[in-house]
Amino acid sequence: MVTSELGVKVDLLTYGEGQDVDLPGVRIIRGPRFAFLGKVKTGPSMLKLFLDMFLVIRTIGLLLTNRYDFVHAHEEAIFFCRFLKPIFRFKLVYDMHSSLPQQLTNFNFTTSGFLISLFKKLEDSCLHNADAVITICPALAEYVDGLITDHDKHQLIENSIFEPVKLAGQKPLNKNTASDSTEAIDFPFTDGDLPLIVYAGTLEHYQGIDIMLEGFAIAHKKNQNLRMLVAGGSVPQVEQYRDLVKKLGIEK
Repeated sequence: MVTSELGVKVDLLTYGEGQDVDLPGVRIIRGPRFAFLGKVKTGPSMLKLFLDMFLVIRTIGLLLTNRYDFVHAHEEAIFFCRFLKPIFRFKLVYDMHSSLPQQLTNFNFTTSGFLISLFKKLEDSCLHNADAVITICPALAEYVDGLITDHDKHQLIENSIFEPVKLAGQKPLNKNTASDSTEAIDFPFTDGDLPLIVYAGTLEHYQGIDIMLEGFAIAHKKNQNLRMLVAGGSVPQVEQYRDLVKKLGIEK
Protein backbone atom coordinates (compact mmCIF):
# COMPACT_ATOMS: atom_id res chain seq x y z
CA MET A 1 0.00 0.00 0.00
CA VAL A 2 2.79 2.42 0.89
CA THR A 3 4.67 1.90 -2.38
CA SER A 4 1.40 2.25 -4.28
CA GLU A 5 0.63 5.54 -2.55
CA LEU A 6 4.13 6.78 -3.44
CA GLY A 7 3.34 6.22 -7.10
CA VAL A 8 5.61 3.20 -7.53
CA LYS A 9 4.45 0.69 -10.15
CA VAL A 10 4.39 -2.75 -8.55
CA ASP A 11 4.22 -6.30 -9.89
CA LEU A 12 2.89 -8.44 -7.03
CA LEU A 13 3.59 -12.15 -7.51
CA THR A 14 1.64 -14.44 -5.18
CA TYR A 15 -0.16 -17.77 -4.85
CA GLY A 16 -3.20 -18.56 -6.98
CA GLU A 17 -5.47 -18.71 -3.92
CA GLY A 18 -7.18 -15.55 -2.68
CA GLN A 19 -8.95 -12.44 -3.96
CA ASP A 20 -7.33 -9.56 -5.79
CA VAL A 21 -7.10 -6.26 -3.92
CA ASP A 22 -7.69 -2.98 -5.73
CA LEU A 23 -4.51 -0.89 -5.35
CA PRO A 24 -3.52 1.83 -7.85
CA GLY A 25 -0.39 0.97 -9.81
CA VAL A 26 -0.30 -2.64 -8.58
CA ARG A 27 -0.49 -5.53 -11.04
CA ILE A 28 -1.32 -8.79 -9.26
CA ILE A 29 0.23 -11.86 -10.88
CA ARG A 30 -0.83 -15.24 -9.55
CA GLY A 31 0.69 -18.68 -9.75
CA PRO A 32 -1.42 -21.75 -10.59
CA ARG A 33 -4.22 -22.50 -8.11
CA PHE A 34 -4.31 -26.33 -7.86
CA ALA A 35 -7.54 -26.09 -5.85
CA PHE A 36 -7.79 -29.88 -5.52
CA LEU A 37 -4.70 -29.81 -3.28
CA GLY A 38 -6.56 -27.78 -0.65
CA LYS A 39 -6.04 -24.36 0.89
CA VAL A 40 -2.65 -22.87 1.70
CA LYS A 41 -2.34 -22.82 5.49
CA THR A 42 -0.20 -20.68 7.76
CA GLY A 43 3.32 -21.98 8.30
CA PRO A 44 5.64 -24.27 6.32
CA SER A 45 4.06 -27.11 4.34
CA MET A 46 4.73 -29.44 1.44
CA LEU A 47 1.98 -27.64 -0.49
CA LYS A 48 3.80 -24.32 -0.12
CA LEU A 49 7.05 -25.95 -1.23
CA PHE A 50 5.29 -27.26 -4.34
CA LEU A 51 3.65 -23.92 -5.15
CA ASP A 52 6.89 -22.02 -4.52
CA MET A 53 8.52 -23.91 -7.40
CA PHE A 54 6.08 -22.23 -9.78
CA LEU A 55 6.72 -18.84 -8.17
CA VAL A 56 10.46 -19.31 -8.73
CA ILE A 57 9.87 -19.97 -12.44
CA ARG A 58 7.52 -16.98 -12.74
CA THR A 59 9.96 -14.75 -10.84
CA ILE A 60 12.76 -15.59 -13.26
CA GLY A 61 10.43 -14.88 -16.18
CA LEU A 62 9.51 -11.47 -14.77
CA LEU A 63 13.14 -10.60 -14.10
CA LEU A 64 14.06 -11.53 -17.68
CA THR A 65 11.37 -9.28 -19.17
CA ASN A 66 11.42 -6.34 -16.74
CA ARG A 67 14.03 -4.09 -15.17
CA TYR A 68 12.98 -3.69 -11.53
CA ASP A 69 14.45 -1.07 -9.20
CA PHE A 70 14.08 -3.47 -6.29
CA VAL A 71 12.54 -6.79 -5.30
CA HIS A 72 10.51 -6.98 -2.09
CA ALA A 73 10.70 -10.60 -0.91
CA HIS A 74 8.25 -11.81 1.72
CA GLU A 75 9.10 -14.69 4.06
CA GLU A 76 10.48 -17.80 2.25
CA ALA A 77 10.60 -15.98 -1.10
CA ILE A 78 13.83 -14.47 0.20
CA PHE A 79 15.54 -17.85 -0.19
CA PHE A 80 15.39 -17.90 -3.99
CA CYS A 81 15.51 -14.12 -4.44
CA ARG A 82 18.78 -14.05 -2.49
CA PHE A 83 20.41 -16.23 -5.18
CA LEU A 84 18.76 -14.38 -8.08
CA LYS A 85 20.03 -11.01 -6.83
CA PRO A 86 23.65 -11.30 -8.09
CA ILE A 87 22.42 -12.61 -11.47
CA PHE A 88 19.87 -9.86 -12.17
CA ARG A 89 21.56 -7.15 -10.06
CA PHE A 90 18.51 -5.79 -8.25
CA LYS A 91 18.19 -4.26 -4.80
CA LEU A 92 16.67 -6.76 -2.37
CA VAL A 93 14.27 -5.97 0.49
CA TYR A 94 13.69 -8.80 2.98
CA ASP A 95 10.20 -8.49 4.49
CA MET A 96 10.69 -10.71 7.54
CA HIS A 97 7.55 -11.65 9.47
CA SER A 98 9.14 -14.53 11.36
CA SER A 99 12.29 -16.58 11.75
CA LEU A 100 11.81 -19.37 9.23
CA PRO A 101 14.01 -21.91 11.08
CA GLN A 102 11.86 -21.33 14.17
CA GLN A 103 8.72 -21.94 12.10
CA LEU A 104 9.96 -25.43 11.25
CA THR A 105 9.71 -26.37 14.92
CA ASN A 106 6.78 -24.12 15.88
CA PHE A 107 4.57 -25.82 13.29
CA ASN A 108 6.05 -29.30 13.90
CA PHE A 109 7.14 -29.43 10.25
CA THR A 110 10.38 -31.24 11.07
CA THR A 111 12.63 -32.20 13.98
CA SER A 112 15.65 -32.75 11.73
CA GLY A 113 18.61 -30.91 13.19
CA PHE A 114 20.23 -30.89 9.74
CA LEU A 115 17.26 -29.16 8.05
CA ILE A 116 16.83 -26.63 10.85
CA SER A 117 20.56 -25.84 10.77
CA LEU A 118 20.45 -25.51 6.97
CA PHE A 119 17.53 -23.07 7.13
CA LYS A 120 19.33 -21.10 9.85
CA LYS A 121 22.40 -20.69 7.65
CA LEU A 122 20.20 -19.71 4.70
CA GLU A 123 18.36 -17.15 6.81
CA ASP A 124 21.63 -15.65 8.09
CA SER A 125 22.92 -15.43 4.51
CA CYS A 126 19.72 -13.69 3.39
CA LEU A 127 19.90 -11.18 6.23
CA HIS A 128 23.50 -10.28 5.38
CA ASN A 129 22.92 -10.07 1.62
CA ALA A 130 19.66 -8.12 1.65
CA ASP A 131 19.96 -4.39 0.98
CA ALA A 132 17.17 -3.69 3.48
CA VAL A 133 15.40 -5.74 6.15
CA ILE A 134 11.91 -5.06 7.51
CA THR A 135 10.73 -6.74 10.72
CA ILE A 136 7.22 -6.53 12.16
CA CYS A 137 7.64 -6.84 15.93
CA PRO A 138 10.20 -5.82 18.60
CA ALA A 139 11.17 -9.42 19.44
CA LEU A 140 12.01 -10.18 15.80
CA ALA A 141 13.81 -6.85 15.45
CA GLU A 142 16.00 -7.71 18.45
CA TYR A 143 16.72 -11.12 16.92
CA VAL A 144 17.81 -9.55 13.62
CA ASP A 145 19.94 -6.88 15.30
CA GLY A 146 21.85 -9.68 17.02
CA LEU A 147 22.73 -11.23 13.66
CA ILE A 148 23.59 -8.31 11.36
CA THR A 149 26.29 -5.68 11.65
CA ASP A 150 24.74 -3.04 9.38
CA HIS A 151 21.88 -1.93 11.61
CA ASP A 152 21.08 1.06 9.39
CA LYS A 153 19.54 -1.24 6.77
CA HIS A 154 17.10 -2.71 9.31
CA GLN A 155 13.72 -1.07 9.93
CA LEU A 156 11.03 -2.16 12.40
CA ILE A 157 7.54 -1.52 10.99
CA GLU A 158 4.96 -3.04 13.32
CA ASN A 159 1.84 -4.66 11.89
CA SER A 160 -1.19 -2.41 12.08
CA ILE A 161 -4.48 -1.70 10.31
CA PHE A 162 -4.40 1.55 8.34
CA GLU A 163 -7.69 1.59 6.48
CA PRO A 164 -10.31 -0.75 5.01
CA VAL A 165 -9.13 -3.02 2.18
CA LYS A 166 -11.02 -2.76 -1.10
CA LEU A 167 -11.22 -5.95 -3.15
CA ALA A 168 -10.93 -5.69 -6.92
CA GLY A 169 -14.38 -5.32 -8.48
CA GLN A 170 -15.97 -4.49 -5.13
CA LYS A 171 -18.54 -1.69 -5.11
CA PRO A 172 -17.71 1.21 -2.78
CA LEU A 173 -19.55 1.14 0.53
CA ASN A 174 -22.13 3.82 1.31
CA LYS A 175 -23.76 5.02 4.48
CA ASN A 176 -26.69 2.65 3.99
CA THR A 177 -24.48 -0.46 3.91
CA ALA A 178 -21.67 0.34 6.33
CA SER A 179 -20.74 2.73 9.08
CA ASP A 180 -17.65 4.90 9.08
CA SER A 181 -14.56 2.92 10.10
CA THR A 182 -13.75 5.48 12.77
CA GLU A 183 -17.17 5.23 14.39
CA ALA A 184 -17.20 3.77 17.91
CA ILE A 185 -18.49 0.22 18.26
CA ASP A 186 -20.91 -0.55 21.08
CA PHE A 187 -20.16 -3.95 22.62
CA PRO A 188 -23.18 -5.35 24.48
CA PHE A 189 -21.06 -7.18 27.05
CA THR A 190 -19.29 -4.14 28.46
CA ASP A 191 -20.67 -1.13 30.30
CA GLY A 192 -19.42 2.42 30.41
CA ASP A 193 -15.79 2.67 31.42
CA LEU A 194 -15.24 -0.99 32.32
CA PRO A 195 -11.88 -2.20 30.97
CA LEU A 196 -11.97 -4.14 27.69
CA ILE A 197 -8.98 -6.18 26.49
CA VAL A 198 -8.94 -6.73 22.71
CA TYR A 199 -6.95 -9.28 20.72
CA ALA A 200 -7.31 -9.10 16.92
CA GLY A 201 -5.30 -11.42 14.72
CA THR A 202 -4.63 -14.99 13.74
CA LEU A 203 -5.60 -17.81 16.10
CA GLU A 204 -2.78 -20.14 15.07
CA HIS A 205 -1.44 -22.17 17.98
CA TYR A 206 1.98 -20.49 17.93
CA GLN A 207 0.34 -17.20 18.97
CA GLY A 208 -0.21 -18.58 22.47
CA ILE A 209 -3.95 -17.86 22.57
CA ASP A 210 -4.46 -20.62 25.14
CA ILE A 211 -1.88 -19.02 27.44
CA MET A 212 -3.55 -15.62 26.98
CA LEU A 213 -6.97 -17.01 27.88
CA GLU A 214 -5.62 -18.90 30.88
CA GLY A 215 -3.94 -15.71 32.07
CA PHE A 216 -7.15 -13.75 31.58
CA ALA A 217 -9.05 -16.35 33.62
CA ILE A 218 -6.66 -15.77 36.53
CA ALA A 219 -7.00 -11.98 36.23
CA HIS A 220 -10.79 -12.24 35.92
CA LYS A 221 -11.03 -14.03 39.26
CA LYS A 222 -9.38 -11.01 40.88
CA ASN A 223 -11.35 -8.41 38.91
CA GLN A 224 -14.82 -9.43 37.72
CA ASN A 225 -15.13 -6.19 35.72
CA LEU A 226 -12.50 -7.28 33.19
CA ARG A 227 -13.77 -8.10 29.70
CA MET A 228 -11.97 -9.58 26.70
CA LEU A 229 -12.77 -9.55 22.98
CA VAL A 230 -10.96 -11.97 20.65
CA ALA A 231 -11.41 -11.36 16.91
CA GLY A 232 -10.03 -13.46 14.06
CA GLY A 233 -9.33 -17.05 13.13
CA SER A 234 -11.07 -19.73 11.10
CA VAL A 235 -14.34 -21.39 12.15
CA PRO A 236 -12.61 -24.52 13.59
CA GLN A 237 -10.16 -22.33 15.53
CA VAL A 238 -12.98 -20.18 16.93
CA GLU A 239 -14.86 -23.30 18.06
CA GLN A 240 -11.70 -24.69 19.64
CA TYR A 241 -11.13 -21.58 21.74
CA ARG A 242 -14.82 -21.24 22.57
CA ASP A 243 -14.57 -24.68 24.17
CA LEU A 244 -11.51 -23.54 26.13
CA VAL A 245 -13.32 -20.37 27.25
CA LYS A 246 -16.19 -22.51 28.57
CA LYS A 247 -13.75 -24.83 30.32
CA LEU A 248 -12.02 -21.87 31.99
CA GLY A 249 -15.36 -20.44 33.11
CA ILE A 250 -14.89 -17.06 31.45
CA GLU A 251 -17.69 -17.32 28.90
CA LYS A 252 -20.04 -14.34 28.82
